[in-house]
Amino acid sequence: MKITSVSELFSAFGSSENGLSDEEVKNRQLQYGCNALPKIPIIPWYIKLSAQFTHFFALLLWIAAVISFIIAFFDPSSNMLPIGYSIIIVIVLNGAFGFYQEYRTEKSLEALRNMLPLRVSVYRHGIVKIILAEELVPGDVVILNEGDKVPADMYLIDAQDLWLNESALSGESELVSADKLGSDHPKNILYSGTFVAKGEARGLVFATGKESRYGTIAALTQKVDADTGHLHKEIAHISKIIALTSTVIAGSLIALSGFGESEIWKTFLFSLGVLVALIPEGLLPTVTLALAFGAQRMASKGFLVNGLSVIENLGAVTVIATDKTGTITQNKMVVSRWEEEAEHDPTQELLDAALLCNRAESTKGDPVEQALYTFADHYCDAAARRQAYPLITEYSFDYHLKRMSTVHSNGDSFSIFCKGAPEVILKLCRDVMTPQGKIEMTPSEYQKQIDKHDALAAQGYRVIGFASRVSKNALMSREDTERDLCFIGFIAMVDPLRDDINEAVSMCHKAGIRVLMITGDHQLTAGAIGMSAGIITAITEVTTGEHLDTLPPSAIKRLLRHNHVFARVSPEQKLTLVTLLKEMGETVAVTGDGVNDAPALKRADVGIAMGSGTDVAKQAADAVLMDDHFATIVKGIEEGRAVYENIRRFITYMLSSNLPEAVPYVAFFAFSLPLALPVPLVLAIDLGTDIFPGMALGAELPHKDLMHRSPRSRKEHILTMGVYFRAFGFLGLLSAVMSMGLFWFYLTAHGWKGEPLSWNDPLYLQATTLTFAAIVFAQIGNGLSCRSQRESLFKIGIGSNRFYWFGVAVEIVMLVLLIFITPLSAVFATAPFDPIYWWAVIAVTLIVLIAEEIRKKIQHIF
Repeated sequence: MKITSVSELFSAFGSSENGLSDEEVKNRQLQYGCNALPKIPIIPWYIKLSAQFTHFFALLLWIAAVISFIIAFFDPSSNMLPIGYSIIIVIVLNGAFGFYQEYRTEKSLEALRNMLPLRVSVYRHGIVKIILAEELVPGDVVILNEGDKVPADMYLIDAQDLWLNESALSGESELVSADKLGSDHPKNILYSGTFVAKGEARGLVFATGKESRYGTIAALTQKVDADTGHLHKEIAHISKIIALTSTVIAGSLIALSGFGESEIWKTFLFSLGVLVALIPEGLLPTVTLALAFGAQRMASKGFLVNGLSVIENLGAVTVIATDKTGTITQNKMVVSRWEEEAEHDPTQELLDAALLCNRAESTKGDPVEQALYTFADHYCDAAARRQAYPLITEYSFDYHLKRMSTVHSNGDSFSIFCKGAPEVILKLCRDVMTPQGKIEMTPSEYQKQIDKHDALAAQGYRVIGFASRVSKNALMSREDTERDLCFIGFIAMVDPLRDDINEAVSMCHKAGIRVLMITGDHQLTAGAIGMSAGIITAITEVTTGEHLDTLPPSAIKRLLRHNHVFARVSPEQKLTLVTLLKEMGETVAVTGDGVNDAPALKRADVGIAMGSGTDVAKQAADAVLMDDHFATIVKGIEEGRAVYENIRRFITYMLSSNLPEAVPYVAFFAFSLPLALPVPLVLAIDLGTDIFPGMALGAELPHKDLMHRSPRSRKEHILTMGVYFRAFGFLGLLSAVMSMGLFWFYLTAHGWKGEPLSWNDPLYLQATTLTFAAIVFAQIGNGLSCRSQRESLFKIGIGSNRFYWFGVAVEIVMLVLLIFITPLSAVFATAPFDPIYWWAVIAVTLIVLIAEEIRKKIQHIF
């Protein structure tokens, strides 16, 4: 049944002017529940904690620990027991760090969970009470004043000059008027989450909590599934490749052992130990720390991420879909022009009209009227002018008449001021004020003024017309007041662009990133803002939501292939646009601050909420811009690209040591050579010496040309064929040849003729320690080379990453401790080799560096 009057409304909801009784409120609270937004399910902390110890790499590490304990049980001389304990320590520390980082990020993002007003005024049994907003039920009569937030969906049963800010729901920056049910005004419903910008009202609640429009959109947000992060997929991909490679190598060793005389069960256990040793145990903590470095740098720039992988996802962004209000613009009205030019001071008549036909103060009232007050106060003493012209009568802004008028006392006469839609005000005028004096409002003069208005409106301004006259007699009606006026001029206002928006948009274009503006604003306004910001170049690059509904998906996709502006777009349409972009293979970042943005924020690859935005938007987003600056997004993208490059750098670095670790075992089984690198020393590299330099590569700052490249393809893996070749076929092979060569040379130089060597033979221990030291120093050269895949080390600066040199210092200290400190040397089976060989070890670093510089030079040539 359609409700058309207040009496029908009270009858339908079993309420009255006096509100509900306490007993009825209790019954309805049981029926409808609390007036609260549906909460997004939260994963319990203990499940999050357990997940840190059960993901793929963690399981591999658990297997490593178990195998170490098994080997230690059957062969105590293998010294695998302390290695097993060290792996468990790594698992615990890595899991604890991951859980702490996630917990810390969630806590830092915890905004106000309840977007509704904390307390509201309501009639209960004829008495005005202050209650919690969550206690509201359908049928309650709520009192609203200027500045209040609407606590639930309600019909208006009374309103005085009511204007609303609904930008959080609609994306429309302009205020919306409303009037009571039964009036001629088309709008008589208020929605929760909106604000009363002006006026007073009473409303009867008809929907609360999840049944409200606000709650419906929040529920829509929860239904949108967020995709698994690209980095998580990549880590899983890398894990599978490494596990497969290690399994093949271990299986080969087991197969080769079948041709020897060793016991199968010992060879099997030993091969499993080799499998675990070949897995880069330090990969996951290093990835996590690299992302943490990026997150910390972004936090210092006002970009707070909800999860570490968001930083990496930013680096793959190809499209930014942003709203207008509060993101591209500052979300505040400012007077920008008056009349047709702003090269001279406004006339006193125009200032008086802007100041006196106005209910606002500098910090209170309708944003438009506040802007007019501030404008007039800049040129004159506002308080003095209002005191000189006392208000006699006010005719409030009428939705149908599209104007407002005031009458003021002026000695023995009355001054009348009128403002409103220019085309309306002009029709009320008999004269026009010009610098030369008053002239008649002829048809040609009327058209001249309309042309001025259209020119301003086409530039995206909100234009208001002003008129006035003086009457000797008191006026008894609005009709008598608003006739035979003299047109004073226009005032054009604008929601100004953010200061750095043009530079930020330009940087996006240079980086190969398209920018789409998706807004609920008017087509002309959106187009003008889009052109001013540099997003589009012509008004023809604007499409309205109404037109979108007539287009097939293929046509919409053609629009989405270019920078574009979409105006008058609904939340469902915004979600559709994001979905289509993802179907096109784009990596989409969506920015927004309102409830209307939340579903799209969650569907996006990277959802970015404004720090001043709504709670629902922040809950749905992956990141929050604390400073609301669009330019910070560009910095985030640069950081994301740097993090991805850093991950590739240290994966290349860590995999480079796998081949020199594996070659000794192949030589041991295939050619019966002494084992050049025992398992404890393999783990000492993977869990010790490689960790700090690897983490330092994760802290590499963005290189200068990073934002002049096109975004990488989402289909591109971190481990490309180029990375494999560089890690295994070049750096790894070079390290393996040099380390095995030193091992062989050391044995033969000390009289070894090929006879079997015991595991504790001093010569054997010295030779394996030399191999260990050679691989460590080869990794120093690898790390320096991996700082850039193509650029020379001397071009990017040898000392530009001070963290890497700190990592090298730690690496060398660890190497020295493992060789010369007795408890450690006993555990890891090391022994000091002849000092002269340290020169050979240092030479390994130089050879790797020189070889890499030559490779990069050849790569540049071809």
